[in-house]
Amino acid sequence: MRSRNILATAALTASISTVLGIGTNDQVDANIGYGTFEAPSANVRPRFRYWVPDASVNLSQVAADIKDVKQVGAGGVELLGYYNYGDTTFFISAIPTDWTKNGWGTPAWRQLQDTALKATKDNDLIIDLALGPNQGAGVPAPYNSDGIQWDLQPFNVTVPIGGNFNDILPGWGTGPLVSASIGLLTKTTNETTAIYKTLSQQSMVDVTNKVNTAGRLTYQFPAGSAGESYIVFAYYLVHTGFMEQRSPLSVIPGVPQSPVTSYVQNGSWVVDHFSTKGAKLVTDFWEQHLLNGSDTAQLLKQVGNYVWEDSQEYPANILWTPGLASSFQTSHGYSVNKYLPILLAGNSGFSTSFGSSVIPIYYVTDEIDSGASHVADYRQTLTNLNAQFLQTLTSWAHSIGVQSSTQVVYNLPMDMLANIPDVDAPETETLGFSHNIDSYRQYAGPANLAGKRIISSEAGAVQLSAYQQTIPELLWDLKRSIVGGVNNFILHGYPYTGNYPNSTWPSWTTFGYRFSEMHNRHQPGWDFYSDFMNYISRVQYVSQSGVPKRDIVFWLKDTSFTSVPTRYWPTDLQNAGYTYEYLSPDDFDLPDAQVLNGVLAPSHQSFKAIVVRGNDTLTSSGVSKLAQWAHQGLPVVFSGGIPSNISGTSGVSSSSIKSTLTQLLSLKNVHSVPFTNLAQSLSSIGITPRTAVSKGQASNTTWFTNWREDVSISTSYVFIYNDATGLPRGSGASTGNITFEASGTPYIYDAWTGNKTPVSSYQQWQNTTTIAIALAGNQTTILAFERGSKLSKSSVHVEHSSGQLKTIPGANYIVNFGHKSCSAKLSNGSTITVPSSDFSPIALKNWTLTVESWTAPSNMYDVEGTVKTNSTFTLNSLAPWNQIPNANLSNVSGRGYYTVSFTWPPASSSAATGAQLNLGSIIHTARASLNGFALPPLDVADAKPDLTPYLKKGVNELQVVVATPYGNALRPIWANLKSYGDAPNLLAGVTPPVVAEYGLVGDVSIVPFVGVRL
Repeated sequence: MRSRNILATAALTASISTVLGIGTNDQVDANIGYGTFEAPSANVRPRFRYWVPDASVNLSQVAADIKDVKQVGAGGVELLGYYNYGDTTFFISAIPTDWTKNGWGTPAWRQLQDTALKATKDNDLIIDLALGPNQGAGVPAPYNSDGIQWDLQPFNVTVPIGGNFNDILPGWGTGPLVSASIGLLTKTTNETTAIYKTLSQQSMVDVTNKVNTAGRLTYQFPAGSAGESYIVFAYYLVHTGFMEQRSPLSVIPGVPQSPVTSYVQNGSWVVDHFSTKGAKLVTDFWEQHLLNGSDTAQLLKQVGNYVWEDSQEYPANILWTPGLASSFQTSHGYSVNKYLPILLAGNSGFSTSFGSSVIPIYYVTDEIDSGASHVADYRQTLTNLNAQFLQTLTSWAHSIGVQSSTQVVYNLPMDMLANIPDVDAPETETLGFSHNIDSYRQYAGPANLAGKRIISSEAGAVQLSAYQQTIPELLWDLKRSIVGGVNNFILHGYPYTGNYPNSTWPSWTTFGYRFSEMHNRHQPGWDFYSDFMNYISRVQYVSQSGVPKRDIVFWLKDTSFTSVPTRYWPTDLQNAGYTYEYLSPDDFDLPDAQVLNGVLAPSHQSFKAIVVRGNDTLTSSGVSKLAQWAHQGLPVVFSGGIPSNISGTSGVSSSSIKSTLTQLLSLKNVHSVPFTNLAQSLSSIGITPRTAVSKGQASNTTWFTNWREDVSISTSYVFIYNDATGLPRGSGASTGNITFEASGTPYIYDAWTGNKTPVSSYQQWQNTTTIAIALAGNQTTILAFERGSKLSKSSVHVEHSSGQLKTIPGANYIVNFGHKSCSAKLSNGSTITVPSSDFSPIALKNWTLTVESWTAPSNMYDVEGTVKTNSTFTLNSLAPWNQIPNANLSNVSGRGYYTVSFTWPPASSSAATGAQLNLGSIIHTARASLNGFALPPLDVADAKPDLTPYLKKGVNELQVVVATPYGNALRPIWANLKSYGDAPNLLAGVTPPVVAEYGLVGDVSIVPFVGVRL
């Protein structure tokens, strides 16, 4: 079929420049090769998380898989040994290969890693290496090594009031005794989700030194105490024994496992993330087993990007390390021992199994805050110790010529914002952050203040969406991340594409078919990925250029980030165009946390003000720094009153801290405003947004912006996103104006095509520029304000018009789609008339559709055996495949080849000089050609390419090729799918996909116009 030429013609990806490793400079001014906006280098392109099941896989296929990612426009991969998701209880499959020989860190894994490094170099890409299997949190280690994860095993026994305890401590012999303590239980409160037991704080005593060497404690409890009973608590130091790769001795063997003769063959243990010993265990293993000898280390310096760890997802009774007690004592001036009973509530590790029906028992104290200040002190200590772990890994990464990347803290009870600066490329994720813009802002604030070039994201994972995620859905996630401050994406994910035992077509699959997505060559849309991958690459190019600029910063001190919820719920700031981030007071000592000319962090975000809310949590050091900034002229805004909550047991009284803040109100740059209508309050005191938004609210969407300033080339970039979250596909179109605090010549940077077009209509006043914006739902645009640009500037532009003018993307002319002609005043003082283009669209009918159905082979275990069959249909009008009458396409996935003809020019629009194609929003992927010429890549949010260069008089033939996800085709065979021999995980709620709409689903038309060149 002729339309298939679109595949060959348009599949060319933007060239990827030859690159070497990025080195060890993690700052925004790092001297790395960016390439150009039109053709970004591999350094700034998205990468795939490349899952390999284990080291038994075909190494030639590994090399081919890495080559394939270049063909679709990726910058490389993040190599991760999956190993059936570690020690989780989600997946307990019979392992079909010999993990003694093919485990992570074995010689077989070393050979696989070297193969990946060489393939990366051969294809001019870059690579990230996970520090260990599964999520990179551990490595092989001798049993009971001091560097593996620690825990406390708790025991207690009840003693009557006035009673005597003269016995061996409960649990004696479990491990070294860390603490023995006593406390009076004053009351028990039964709630739906937990049982709370209150201890008298005055009765709590550390009796560890009263326990003899045989474990006996003798203690006489006082009589007459008001309460229920006394409790003796005992806590012992143990290892969790949690593994990132199970030992061959503990797996369910699908094949015989060879005898284990070395700890290297015995699986990988989660390391202690709160000590340098834990970090040293990782680095020593790498030095001794993965980097020594041959040319591995040199290859890593040439193409290595990051050594990396995923989010921390390991269980424990309580997060602990042997050095915590002494560090706590040093930092807070008292012993943690007697407070251990209250620390076990909310300070455990990440749960790796489904919820238990057992109601937990939590201890609190009878203090005013129920002991929360002691819990905060523990969490702050944990935060500080984790920072040492991260710093050790980062220093080691630099020593081998690469950088460190970690998903810092979240999921755990620590101050995430405090430790983000301790890695080179802090990484967030779309799933764990609930796709939430405000959550990304919290993560981005400290990273940007620390000058990090990269804020990365593990992007695209959605529960219950494997083989069903569409490209517009993926891009929705990425666009929201960009406006939240993320500027680099690791796409989740890219599974090994070869055959793997006990795993069926269409591909070996991770997570029991629970999470999206399985991006690889087996997908019908794979050959079309380069269109959106180049889009992402250009967005990343802009988002990594220069430094970010933000309007305001919120104070945020929290010692637990087991989740990352929205911290500023009102929408007034974003509706007005304000951009903002968050900082912990722990970040206030970073080098650029300085005030110059009333601006905070002038070399980076250039915050115009800091906002402290009445419900915020203070620290004494943070308040001292805030006072210093206020006296240096930084606008400080107290919203909803002066806060009174203090984090932990500060050595400074709360009254003294509040007095310091109250005195600041005498300064003219310090303001007390209501909690509500913050945008209005900021405006009233002269703090305005860099991007002042004025738009109609009828569309029920929000415009978000992301500003990057590149002083080296005198350019301001602004990424603009019309967020239509929650609205039906194809809706949410919005128009309005944005006034930018920027001068210079504005250009539209089209991330889909790489074209740069001068903005044809705008107004400038002093140092501001106002531009009319029109965006479809979930559509983006990039504006660049060039000052002293090498680009050829438009000699004139429209300053004022009596009608609504539109610039055709990629073309330097304007169109008036109004009902009558209008006048336009140009910047050279002249006035022109722009004729009306109020022509009737040409509705395209009588389509020919050939559906190429992709189905499983007779041997379901042959991933290379995809069966492709064609069926042709004549359609008077377009409809989703599952709604085409008598077609029986509800359970079909694959590709669709559409052809239709039309006559140009139409009799009703003979005055037209050009036309746009209106394909509307795209379901998954689409490419088009007119008269055999491939059209530019299509914006999937609003596909309206200019047809003018390709039109001819007479009959014109339009061809459109679409691809689909696999969901519909997998419905009939869902129960037959297997990965590691296991069917889709029903325990995790994985059920067959529902029928999805595929193909071209709306009206397609040709929109004639009269274009006027300026």
